[in-house]
Amino acid sequence: MPLAKLGWEFQGATLAHLSDLHCGSLVSEKHLHRYVEVVNALGVDFAVITGDFITTASRRHAKAVAAVLRHLRVKTATLACLGNHDYGLWHPKGLGEARGMADLLSDELAGAGIFVLRNASRAFFRGESVLQFAGLEDYWSRRYDPQAAMELVDRDSPAIVLAHNPDAAPQLAALGADWILAGHTHGKATLDSRFWNAVFPARFKQLVAGHYMLSPNKHLYVNRGISNALRVRREHRPEITVFTLRAAEPSRRLSTHASPGVAASPVI
Repeated sequence: MPLAKLGWEFQGATLAHLSDLHCGSLVSEKHLHRYVEVVNALGVDFAVITGDFITTASRRHAKAVAAVLRHLRVKTATLACLGNHDYGLWHPKGLGEARGMADLLSDELAGAGIFVLRNASRAFFRGESVLQFAGLEDYWSRRYDPQAAMELVDRDSPAIVLAHNPDAAPQLAALGADWILAGHTHGKATLDSRFWNAVFPARFKQLVAGHYMLSPNKHLYVNRGISNALRVRREHRPEITVFTLRAAEPSRRLSTHASPGVAASPVI
């Protein structure tokens, strides 16, 4: 993960990216524990989770996923944003929203030691070096506010932004995000039809999985997620992405020359 203006104290820091846990009737706590154990074995500095912790508006599943994630062990911090299912929300017009669900889930995750960033940012310091994270309320929710999320982000220090839906990425890059980490797609594009455009719309249908260069030193990575109920096709297999932070010159591009949709980082 090349980052312009990254201080030397954060050089070589590692970050594990997870998304779309979907704890519920099809994805058990036992299944999710496997991925927690993988992250713990990696010994990373940071872990980030980009939403959809649960599938339905269930208090039991909110408590269950928090209980699983309580066992995450990272050196510095675990941070997260919420996804559309975390509001009880399954449709961009707000159908299915459950009052108080996002607040309940956020409280449970906070109790598990996770910083849930809801249109907010958080900075970490090592010596004179600063690394910033920001997180968005979900793109389909009525609370989505990228200006508020980025309000306190210092453009003189690198910023990693968590947004469940990759459709938010171009706007976030324009507001100062260096890297946007997302999920939501499960590694597949929706069909361009009247039905799918209404039920599961995507403004930028090309942002499906892996690494995308939005502009010089502005990057998006879309994680396929780790809940794998009934998904057996290769491109839909569960994913944990591990990044190593490196300083980048202002005009430098990724040395991998990754094509859109191709992961530029090691994938487990």
